[in-house]
Amino acid sequence: MNVRAISLAATVFFLGGCAVNERTAHNYANAGVAASQRGDWATARENWRRAVINARLGQMSNQALAIANYEYGRASGVVCEWAEAESALAEAYRLDSISAGPTYKTTYELGRMYSDRKMYAKAVEQFAKVKVEFEKLQAETKDPVGYAEFLDEYANALEQTGLTNDAKPLRLRAEELRKTFPGKASHTEKTPYGTKCKIS
Repeated sequence: MNVRAISLAATVFFLGGCAVNERTAHNYANAGVAASQRGDWATARENWRRAVINARLGQMSNQALAIANYEYGRASGVVCEWAEAESALAEAYRLDSISAGPTYKTTYELGRMYSDRKMYAKAVEQFAKVKVEFEKLQAETKDPVGYAEFLDEYANALEQTGLTNDAKPLRLRAEELRKTFPGKASHTEKTPYGTKCKIS
């Protein structure tokens, strides 16, 4: 459930394809990770945009392209470039789907982005998919506090769409998990969507 881990994995998966474009994509990926870690999301977005371009030119693996699009989508969402964020995350999902990648990461990001934009019906749709995937992965046992956070996010979206009864068992399970694992931290770091919008 560590959505940040895929950023760090970029240095592993940017392999294959044209050597020049591969090296360039790798360099932009590293620069993108560094920029986001220091909170410079506009620079991170530009670096990931260029990583996507070079990964395509280098005919790199679908897995590499998925990572680059995923990170470009996240960074675009932070700076409120919503159309690009949705498009890139949708492409990451498509690429993960055809390469047996971890689609739940992208689905979760879409859900969080919609929730942060108060587009709760769309968030519910994505979170419902995430829950199914998390159950298959037994995420509750691997990252119980992170799973509790997800349940609360899902419950909030349900409540905001008037589905309070559906939200209640999720809230209760999240509370149980926190009581069972006191003092534990989540492995998940939330993307700060919409916090670095450009001022026109």
